[in-house]
Amino acid sequence: MPGSQRTVREMSVLQRERGVMLDPGRGQFTDRKGRALTGNLQWGLVLFPHPGQKDFRSASNTADYRLKQMAAILHTDTARLIKEWEQGYAPHFWTAGKHQPIVLDESQAASLREIVGEGAGVYPMMSRYGQNRTGMQWLGYLAEQPGVLNGRDHHTDEVKQPFALKSGAAGLERTLDPILMGMGPTLLTRMVTGSGEMIPEIEPRVIAPMNRHYPLKVETTIDADIQQGVERIVEVSGIKEGAIVVLDTANADVRAMVSVPFYNPQHVNPGDSSWANRAVQSAVPGSIFKIVTAAAALESQAVSTKETFHCSGEWGRYGLSCWKEHGHGDLKLEQGFAESCNIVFAETARRLSMEQLERTADALGLARPVGWEGKNIAGMSVLRQFDHEDAGRVRTAAVSQQDEGARVQTAIGQRDTRVTPLQAANLMVSLLHDGRVHAPRLVQQIRYADGDVMLEMPSHHSPSQVGQISPATAHQLLRWMRTVVTDGTGKTLQQAHWHVAGKSGTAQVQQKGRNLNHQWFVGYGPVEQPRYAVAVLVKNVAPGGHHQATDIFRSVMDYLAESS
Repeated sequence: MPGSQRTVREMSVLQRERGVMLDPGRGQFTDRKGRALTGNLQWGLVLFPHPGQKDFRSASNTADYRLKQMAAILHTDTARLIKEWEQGYAPHFWTAGKHQPIVLDESQAASLREIVGEGAGVYPMMSRYGQNRTGMQWLGYLAEQPGVLNGRDHHTDEVKQPFALKSGAAGLERTLDPILMGMGPTLLTRMVTGSGEMIPEIEPRVIAPMNRHYPLKVETTIDADIQQGVERIVEVSGIKEGAIVVLDTANADVRAMVSVPFYNPQHVNPGDSSWANRAVQSAVPGSIFKIVTAAAALESQAVSTKETFHCSGEWGRYGLSCWKEHGHGDLKLEQGFAESCNIVFAETARRLSMEQLERTADALGLARPVGWEGKNIAGMSVLRQFDHEDAGRVRTAAVSQQDEGARVQTAIGQRDTRVTPLQAANLMVSLLHDGRVHAPRLVQQIRYADGDVMLEMPSHHSPSQVGQISPATAHQLLRWMRTVVTDGTGKTLQQAHWHVAGKSGTAQVQQKGRNLNHQWFVGYGPVEQPRYAVAVLVKNVAPGGHHQATDIFRSVMDYLAESS
């Protein structure tokens, strides 16, 4: 028998399969209305190396013309196309030398289908993320975990082919990874000889898991319209660093969570922390912490609401001064709250203990993680929906509870105090629920592919170790936040589409020796029937100038009013 010929039996002994992954089979995410947040079926060009080499090394004018046509459709040159075509032995998507398969538009896909030969083919592929940068760091990203898919060989009819598998590296992708992995990928395979040469007589075949339950769908609490609307507001504002959180006041569900700077989930360097979710990272809160100080004063009756303080602009202790140069004059606590007067709150802090501030912060859902978590779910001892959520703090262990200077600085939201934007927005929800702290959710349920519910994640409270503040105190603070807008630092919000209420904050920080500010605004609206709680943090801005966080809060609230 000539060496160039083989019997069918000999070929069956030598044959193997080599494949490319069309869909990893991983579970997908949707918003609360079922709209896809991940998973987009698109078209890509699969290259089968060996036939391509033969076709394009031939002297055929037809093959040469076809190659030039394909290169033109792909917006590349023939040399680059041939180089990538000849890489390795396994089928692979055309990437144009990039990390991800190139997505074909409908025109490209149609044109390529008409001219490709047996050395290539247009196939559907599951693209997980969009091409644009986004503020959805809560979603996270995937990272490659090199491994081998045990597939089929000539004895077991299973594919033996190494694939770079990806798993969740951050965000919900990581916290839900054991649930999302699914039943395995969908593969496009070609039969090859023992030497790796493709057998043209055998057509490509698709191997897919046969299970109607998978892949799963994770139904988040996010409203895609609100998320995108807030992201557009961020882009228009031009802020460089910060976060915005929008919660539903009914149950603290996250309707939007935006972190700045934006990131591209397809291109994250795991060693670079600049992409991280700032909505769950703690920052110096400044005057928004005066909500806690005021609550502690009201709960302990350390200050009478009728009592008058005097602000001359300078306090004379610990280098503390008021933001208003010549002072506010005589103020009651409510007016001090509305005007965010440091002198009023410094005097108030002297009558409180550090323990009272800590207990009140805990009662209001600060200085501890508040995000939804469940125990013994899907084989996980603890499932947390907010990856790497900071606890925040009131003070460090090194600070003595008897240190009056530290206590005064803490009471105005400086020194070692830290709060996350998620906690700040949730604080509004807690006050609107008579002081009961809810656990914000990102995920409400997980469904099988056929629509049946696999797992419910019902909303629940996040009880503190010390109980809660009284409903009377909660209502008082809500009234005072309305005064902030009618008579205090939030007067610019009087022109908002809704009647809104809230508290501004400016925290002094240092970065690389420079004095900078964190700007905050936290609030809710509409006042008559509250629907949304919003926290805005703009980080590391130069002192002085406009309070951008207040402007952004108004833009977000106006957007919510217009879209309701």
